[in-house]
Amino acid sequence: MNPRDDFATWLIPERVDKPELLDLGVSSTAMRANLSDLWRINHYFGGLQALTDHLYPRLLAADRPVTVVDIGTGAADIPAAIARWAEGHKLDVRIIALDVAASHLALAREKISDLSGIHLVQADATCLPFGREEVDFFFSSLFFHHLMPEQIVALLGSAFACSRRGLIISDLRRGRLPLMGFKLIEPFFSPITRHDGEVSIRRAYTPAEFGEFAQAAGLTNAQVYRHWPWRMTLVAQK
Repeated sequence: MNPRDDFATWLIPERVDKPELLDLGVSSTAMRANLSDLWRINHYFGGLQALTDHLYPRLLAADRPVTVVDIGTGAADIPAAIARWAEGHKLDVRIIALDVAASHLALAREKISDLSGIHLVQADATCLPFGREEVDFFFSSLFFHHLMPEQIVALLGSAFACSRRGLIISDLRRGRLPLMGFKLIEPFFSPITRHDGEVSIRRAYTPAEFGEFAQAAGLTNAQVYRHWPWRMTLVAQK
């Protein structure tokens, strides 16, 4: 094998699907610390921008009130950021923040108490509570790596069918370089984040794999974008 091919293979190890502590259940204090860390990671390390670079122009171009759904919202920090942005641009955007965990939504309720236009819904993402073309856009950040490939294909197909305009799905990219980068910053985070951060990178997917999932779900007009430092965003528009 070409040494260059060996190096490329080394850079992207096999996916390891190992549960994260947050998924298994942790104390309220640990959960709050972890979700706070996730917001800082999204805010300062490109996660929010990887999503909003694609979402905001589409919201600005909309010619009527828009409904968007955040799949796996956690503490609803991203919906809160979008709501404040929409208010600043005088846009009529209704945001549905969806999560299966009641504890996450309880924290989200505290964080969005001063905001209007955000509606919290407890539901399983693998069984979306929406009808065909009921929502303009579905979006998600740091959620899809929790799913197995067949679940991703099913969810992409379901969400696309329920959307009028499309999907914007952002997540980590699997690789050794992201793991090395996370090692540098993990001392600044809580113990659960240090553990789950590494697990998340190991169980994440690659842009090529995400493209294959979109194709398998029948999303013919889909593209996967790479974002600095180690994010990717799948955009599928009708």
